[in-house]
Parts: sequence; structure tokens; C-alpha cells
Amino acid sequence: MSLSGLGLEPLPAGVLETLGRASTASITSELFKLGIRHSFMTGVDPLESNTRMVGEAVTLRYLPFREDLNALQPSSLPEHPQRKTIDNIEKGGILVIDARGSLRSGTLGEILMARLKARGAAGMVTDGAIRDVEGIRGVGLPTYIGGVHASASNTVHYAADAYVPIQCGGVTIIPGDVLVGDSDGVVVIPRKYAAQIADQAVYHDDIEVYIYERITGGDSLIGVYPPNEQTVRDYESSKKNR
Repeated sequence: MSLSGLGLEPLPAGVLETLGRASTASITSELFKLGIRHSFMTGVDPLESNTRMVGEAVTLRYLPFREDLNALQPSSLPEHPQRKTIDNIEKGGILVIDARGSLRSGTLGEILMARLKARGAAGMVTDGAIRDVEGIRGVGLPTYIGGVHASASNTVHYAADAYVPIQCGGVTIIPGDVLVGDSDGVVVIPRKYAAQIADQAVYHDDIEVYIYERITGGDSLIGVYPPNEQTVRDYESSKKNR
């Protein structure tokens, strides 16, 4: 199984690149206008500051460890959901692990992260913990996590399945949803809205730079933030002159 095997319509050309220039704050604002109020993950933070990430969600679901089930699923098996998903992730995919918010063991470590990087993955996200932190920093793949714990995943987790709807950080993720990460964290964009909001989110960021300059220059908030029609016209005029 892979994203390409799910029969998803390809995203329009340039959408991921455009979203990669937008902040998660502006994306959440644009999604809110469409009625999507729960899009930003809670308790999932970047491992490194100034991290940027954009890609399509590849989901992996962990359940609590159960002795009889884990005994039937050694990681050496080719069909082990965790190993198979990581070993076959496609370029631009972001591995998203539902760890139920449990921080009592790592969800993966540096070797599995290195395999994701080698496959061309765009990042990894979990509301659980990771292990081998310094090694993962060395891999250099954008990483968003709930915490750090040195124990192996199979002390607490059972890798149940992949390419299914999951939750992560309190947000529902469907395989193929678009994820954007920055220094604030991770926002989940329903795939059908990705193209619709991409340019709007970049515009939102750009006009807020203009507004910030106005406010730091001494202007009042009134009429400037949020911008009234005159402020928008002034912004458009300044944009032409830049």
C-alpha cells in the first residue's frame, strides 16, 4: 500500500511549494474561514527551531502494547506495519504516527528516521516520543514530536495498521491530507482545500508583514489591524512599488 495506491487525485502543480511559503498561523486562519476549526496539532513541537515542512500525510496507527499481539508481529516480518510503511514511503510523504499522546516510549529512532530520509520523505510527526535524539538531529529530516523517551516502541506500542484515518495531536488526519510545519508546530489541511487556500495563506502572511510595519511605525490598530478597505488599497499600492 502507498499513497499512489489509494487512488488520490494528484495535487495541482505548485500547491505544495506555495504552501511551503505560508505560516501555519495564516493557514489556520484561512481554514477557519472555511469552517475548519480544529486543524492545528496540540502538544506536537518541532525538534529543531526554524524548521519548515510540507508534504502529504502517510498515516501509521499505534495501539497500546498487548503481549499476545506483539508476539505475533516481530519487526523482522516484511508485513510489519511500521517497517513496511517506512521502508516504502514515497518521496514527499510525511510519516504521521498516532501514538495516543503516550510519552512512555519512543515511537522510532535514528535508523528508521535515516530510512525515511533515504526514501525522500518530507518529515515525521508524532504525538508520542522519539528516541536517539542526537542521531535524529543528525539525520536532518523535519521532525515534530510530543517528547523524548529512550525506550523502544514495542515496550508500550503495538503497530496496528497504516494508511487509515488516525488522530495526532488532537486532529484527525486522513491519508493524503497536506501537512505544513513551521516553528509553531503542524497544521493539517484537508486535501480538498489545499489548492484553494494556498495563495490565500501566502497573501495573508504578506499583508501582515505590511501591517506589522505600519504598527511598528506608530500607526493605530484601528483600521489597520484588521485591515479596512483603505489599508488594503494602501497595501496593494505599496506592493506595486516594491
